[in-house]
Amino acid sequence: MTRLQDASGEPISSPLTCAICGSAETKPIFEKFGFPIARCRKCGLVYANPRMPTAAILARYSSGYFWNEYLPAYGVRDGAFDLKHFDHRYQSMLALILAQAGAPGRMLEIGIGAGFFLKAAQRAGWQVQGIEISDEAASFAHGRLGLDVVKMPAEQLGFASDRFDVVVMLEVVEHLFEPRRVLEDVYRVLRPGGILILSTPNFDALSRFALGSSWAVLSPGEHLYYFTRRTLRAILHSAGFQGVQFHHSLAGWGVFEAMYPNHTHAPTALRTWLYQSFVDSFGLFVYPRVLASGLGDTLLCIARKQS
Repeated sequence: MTRLQDASGEPISSPLTCAICGSAETKPIFEKFGFPIARCRKCGLVYANPRMPTAAILARYSSGYFWNEYLPAYGVRDGAFDLKHFDHRYQSMLALILAQAGAPGRMLEIGIGAGFFLKAAQRAGWQVQGIEISDEAASFAHGRLGLDVVKMPAEQLGFASDRFDVVVMLEVVEHLFEPRRVLEDVYRVLRPGGILILSTPNFDALSRFALGSSWAVLSPGEHLYYFTRRTLRAILHSAGFQGVQFHHSLAGWGVFEAMYPNHTHAPTALRTWLYQSFVDSFGLFVYPRVLASGLGDTLLCIARKQS
């Protein structure tokens, strides 16, 4: 098979098989930045196929990105932060986890970023460990927050089996090169009855239908997979998980989490203006229904390892 190349001549992947069903038959549905996003004709999973060069994808997790984009998005500038702010920010998520787990125990977070969620969990009584692929983020989490963090790809999860009570993956699974392999490893490292907490962008979001291909989640240089409730449930079941439950809302979720119109690569487009106007006019009234109907911007689910 001829090896495909990007505009710079770097090799990109050969066409991939589906991470859920293994089918090689796909239908292109979008093209973004010169790369196709396709849907599996058999099970419906949406993914970047073929992918841009691996080195280009990994380059996204640079020092410049961490300090100039990632940290400012969390309100952190010049390295200054307030842990109480993050305690409050993650209070609802930690309450949900505690209600499912029963009591604080051992928690692993995959893709911790700067580590603010994991630090809030530690301050709430959990014994925590984390992994992170970014050198800069891992160094920050260890050096500034004092967290036990291992710099490794999720695809090389090297912990003992039956070790953790809870594994957390917040906005991570869409970035993985091999999501099914990672989820199978997550299942392995969870103790019997342990739980996985997972969030990811919702491909069936109202925002995607409203903004079309300009929706910023559609970014094949960083988001390699795009899940719906059906395909996320399917890949979790294929990895061994049972009792997958979706939570359509969380305390504190509002218009931002339900239908965020500014998350677009075309901020001046008519389509963006129309959606922004709709959200400005009716968002406060309709967002609870958007969340309840499963059309919010985020999928949040809990999956359990069989006891």
